[in-house]
Amino acid sequence: MKKLITIITLVLVTVAVSAQKVAHVNAQELMLALPDYKAASDELERFAGDKKKELEMWFTAFQTAQKEFEAALPTLTEEIKQQRYEELMIKQQNIQAKEGEFQQEIALKEQKLVEPIMKKVRDAVAKVAKENGYSYVFDESTLMYFAEAESLDGKVKKELGTV
Repeated sequence: MKKLITIITLVLVTVAVSAQKVAHVNAQELMLALPDYKAASDELERFAGDKKKELEMWFTAFQTAQKEFEAALPTLTEEIKQQRYEELMIKQQNIQAKEGEFQQEIALKEQKLVEPIMKKVRDAVAKVAKENGYSYVFDESTLMYFAEAESLDGKVKKELGTV
């Protein structure tokens, strides 16, 4: 009797699992196809370029100070040498701190710009999945194998208006 119940349970679970429709999408490709993404990418590139120019100004000022220090080195007392050397080290540390700060700002800006675009893609995927009766839709970037699933890229592109 226990064997029969186990077999019936396995059959029911197998039937239930096989009744669910599974599909996949390439979210990255869908996102890149949107005009919003191109505009966001351009804005991020300008923002990063501005930060790079600002960092280059800091670095140029540091290099100038370093050259002035090296030129004046023979005429400086040990005490002044030490003081200027420490000032240079502080400037260098400030540049490194600014670089890290700028990288964080760029990452936050990217997140702020891309999140609404990804939401648009997720919403379109959800709508297409619901309309077509899919229980699960996976992103190709996280799957190792998906031969048994249908790709919804075409339908989602149509929903997003990028076809």
